Amino acid sequence: MARNKLKDSIVYQIVIFIAWTCRLIPQKMAMLLATIIGKLLFLILKKRRQIALKNLQIAFGNSIDERQRRKICKASFINLSKTTVEFMRFTKLNPENIWNDVTVDGVEHLNIALEKGKGAIVFLPHFGNWELLSLVYGTLIPNRAKAIAFPLKNTKLNDYVWRIRELMSLEIIPRKNAIRATLRALKNNDAVGFFADQNAGDQGVFIEFFGKPASTARGPVSIALKTNAPILFSLDIRQPNDHHQVHILPPIYLEPSDNFEYDVKKYTTILLKELENYIEQYPDQWLWLHNRWKTQPNQN
Repeated sequence: MARNKLKDSIVYQIVIFIAWTCRLIPQKMAMLLATIIGKLLFLILKKRRQIALKNLQIAFGNSIDERQRRKICKASFINLSKTTVEFMRFTKLNPENIWNDVTVDGVEHLNIALEKGKGAIVFLPHFGNWELLSLVYGTLIPNRAKAIAFPLKNTKLNDYVWRIRELMSLEIIPRKNAIRATLRALKNNDAVGFFADQNAGDQGVFIEFFGKPASTARGPVSIALKTNAPILFSLDIRQPNDHHQVHILPPIYLEPSDNFEYDVKKYTTILLKELENYIEQYPDQWLWLHNRWKTQPNQN
């Protein structure tokens, strides 16, 4: 079905206007506005709220009560709103002033991983302000950072979003060209980021995530196994004052066995377990409104 170009154009113009407004006002006011919008979205987006609350029930069971689930859920909506507003303000950042808002813990792990000359695969969850990571990695390793992304159906909006993501030299790899471009990047000793914490549908590998099978992208570990590239787990943690602390964990060097599928599951499990640990510490910072456990193993 052909897309409605007029509708896409109107949406694009609205986004551009909102982005202009967000850049015009002071940062504290922008964050206050984002908080208000997040609370409104929590009330308005009933379907997404229900998905988020269901996910919280799956993850934490009876260890937290309904009041706590709703509190975490609302905070997650606010974090998403803040992430969006901050994204619209990214054009105010540059390689020098970005460090006024960001602290990085573990830069040495990135450098150590790249010393091997095999490149690095970076596992990035939708946590804190995940969009900020494109600017951080583009600044840390200029012209050597790549990230895989699905194009938006609205082409004008997609071009706008990708331009912002590539502000600090990071290069976006379209999902349809991902394998070939990733192999080329690793051969050039670049770092390639994968946002691989969401439902992967029928093509994923099922991993126990908070005690329930979750279809997870097999790409990051599969490519690492085939190329001997180390894997880095990295995320952003929003601080109470909206400063950002980016964590880069020590590289994981894969040791392949003679069973490829076993290895994919083994190392993907390690990555999701690390994500679990962070979610348990900062439950309000993960994207709960995504239907993470939608795809389940065939029961037949």
